[in-house]
Order: sequence, then C-alpha cells, then structure tokens
Amino acid sequence: MPFSQLQSSWAQKVSALLFPSNRRRDIDGLRGLAILLVIFFHAGWLKGGFIGVDIFIVISGYFMGRSAFMQHPFQAERFVFRRLYRLLPALLGMVAIVSAAMLWWVLPSDRADIAQNGAYALIYLSNTWASHHVGYFEGQSIAYPFLHTWSLSLEMQFYLVIFLIAWLLPKLKNRQILLFSMLAGSFLYSLFATYKADHAAYYSLASRLCEFSLGTVIWLLPPLPQSRLFSAVRYAVALGVLLLCGIFYDLSAASPSPMVLLPCLATMLIIMQPDAFTRRILEILSPIGVISYSLYLWHWPAIVCASYFAPVYGAKMALVLLGALVAGSLSYMLLERPLLAYEKAAHPLAVRRGGLLMVGLCGLLAAVLSWVSFVSRVH
Repeated sequence: MPFSQLQSSWAQKVSALLFPSNRRRDIDGLRGLAILLVIFFHAGWLKGGFIGVDIFIVISGYFMGRSAFMQHPFQAERFVFRRLYRLLPALLGMVAIVSAAMLWWVLPSDRADIAQNGAYALIYLSNTWASHHVGYFEGQSIAYPFLHTWSLSLEMQFYLVIFLIAWLLPKLKNRQILLFSMLAGSFLYSLFATYKADHAAYYSLASRLCEFSLGTVIWLLPPLPQSRLFSAVRYAVALGVLLLCGIFYDLSAASPSPMVLLPCLATMLIIMQPDAFTRRILEILSPIGVISYSLYLWHWPAIVCASYFAPVYGAKMALVLLGALVAGSLSYMLLERPLLAYEKAAHPLAVRRGGLLMVGLCGLLAAVLSWVSFVSRVH
C-alpha cells in the first residue's frame, strides 16, 4: 500500500475514534473541560478543579434522562447491558493492571487498604468505602490509587435508581413527580449535611442526587429561546462561570455545599443550547472528552504510583500526566471503544453472555483482592 494511502487510512481511523458521529461535540467538549479541571485539581494546579466531577454528574443525569427516564417503552435489558459495556471493561482493566503493578511492593498496611478499595471499586461501592476510610481532600488520599473510583460508584448507583424508576413507573407523570421529589429532598439533605459539617456526605448519593436530577430535568423543561445572539451570550457566560468556579472556588464550595449548584446550573445552561455558535469554543476539547472516562480512570493511579517514589510536582507532574494520557488513550482504543462497538453490533444472546462474563470477572477479581486485603492485615 502506498505511503499516502496508509497515512490517509490511519487519519481516517484516528478521526473515527476521536470524532465519533451522532454525538454533540460541544458536550464531548464539556466532558473534556471537566476531566481537565479534575486532573489539574489533582495535580495541585487548580484549587477549584473538583467541580469537574459535578459537571460530569449533570451530564450523566442528562443522558440517563434520555435513555431511561423519557423512554417509552423502557428497554430494560438494553439499558443494563449498554451500561455494563460502557463502564466495566476499562475499569476492570485499570484495577487489574494497577493491582498487579503495585500490590507486591507496597507495605502490608497499604496493600490491605489498596486491595480492599479495589474490591469495592469493582462492585461499585467505592464511595461507601471512602466515606469510612479517608477524606477526599485529606493528605493521606495520595496513598490510594483507586480512591477516585468513588464517583464511578456514585454514577452506577444513580443508574440503579433511574432504572428502578423507569421500570416500576411506566407513566411519565409519576416519574416526574418522583424526580422533582428526589431533587428537592437531596438538596435539603445537602443543606442539612453542610450545617452538620458532615464531610462524608461528599461521597453520598443522597447529597448528589440533586445534581444528577438537574441533568435529567432538562428533558422536562421548555426549550430556551434560540435567538442567535442571546444563545451565544448565554452559552459563553455559562462557560465563563465554569472557568471562574474552577479558578476561584475552594474546598468550602465542594458538595454538599449549596455553592455547587452554580457550576451545575451553568452546565445545564450549556446543554440546553445545542445551536449556540459559541459552542465551537468547547468543541475544541471534544477529542479529550471522548477519552475522558479512560483518562479519568488512569490519571489518579499514575499520580499515586509516582508519589510513592518521590514528591511529584512541576515538570515531574507533567510527565506523569503525559503517561496517564497515553494509558488512557490505549484503554479507550483497546477496551472501551471496541467493547461498545461489539455491544452495538453483536447478537443479543452474545451481548448477554459477554455482559455476564464481565460481571463475573469483576466479581472474581474483587474476591481475589478481598483475600489479599485479609491476608495482608493478618500478617
């Protein structure tokens, strides 16, 4: 094959991977902004970057509203297996590789906690584990390479909630009543947790349901007036709010603080304006957003592993994050994207078997890690 044709073929493959069709590129760009905020926060470069998680939560609520809440009739099996193929392969791969790379040389006390955290991550209860072991913003969090999976557990728990609502309440009106009740109840709980200074509420689904619900509520709100000028201005202002929150927020504004509503509402405003021409600002980040899940999975373990050997900052941190970008990209190309394509194209029976196999592998690895944790504590 001539070099020019080979080059063209690779360019087409890369374009298909990073610019998938039938997607809103500005929302992918919003994901890209969110993951950059989180990474810069963990790198110590941006004090308010934790709001990236809140952006992700609103986006998740929005897409779950489309795929479950507003769906008639609700396709329960399709919903479940799509989520499994979306989340499990990359998570399973990351936990397996990081465990194999770390557990044989860390101290037994660290090994016990890391293995246990990994086991909880694989059964999507990492937020529960974290709430009883370590504060997310405390110094000792740097010892746990799977601590960041708390947000993935939170997301899967929300999927379960939205699944039950869509399955048990076929009438949209009943779903709406419950959705707004969840939003109000969760917000009130957040206010109470803030008043009580309950820092464990940061990990709690009860305090985060209002953020997820804000994303879902978008489907029930009337469309905004789509004047070209005002849409562009609203979009740009909302994006500016997110950037300012990322720069100027401090830890006092983190969930369950009501201040978290500001970036959540700004995210809603962006999602509700798909035709604003200022969306092109975010579309620049869409390739990063496409790989944001795998990048999120790998960036924190990379920082933690490097920190076991020496303090990581400045140029060292940049090199570590570059390594995380490579690992995340490989995870996306070799695990995340191929398995999603398989779920879409394969026979339903094969999809079921594959999904159950992944669940079984997660359970098996969780059992092995639980045993490693137990043995490490005994010795």
